[in-house]
Amino acid sequence: MMLMQGEVTAEVNVLLALKKQYKDLTGEDFASGQQPKKPDTAAVKAKPVIESSAPDADVKVIKEQIEAQGQKVREMKAAGAAKVM
Repeated sequence: MMLMQGEVTAEVNVLLALKKQYKDLTGEDFASGQQPKKPDTAAVKAKPVIESSAPDADVKVIKEQIEAQGQKVREMKAAGAAKVM
């Protein structure tokens, strides 16, 4: 199956959006295999709280989605997406 570069780009954009969600919840960039640090209490007080701070379950779900999406992108790239300029 020949993949188009646009398909890979779309999947990479999904991955980037998930990583942004992770950063919004935890305050730090996603790093595979790393547990998020507990937020600094001064930083938490400085940010307006929309609801309660991100529950660990939400962070875990997004982390799993990031890892799955990252694997999907790696597999697509390994399959050799056709580069269309």
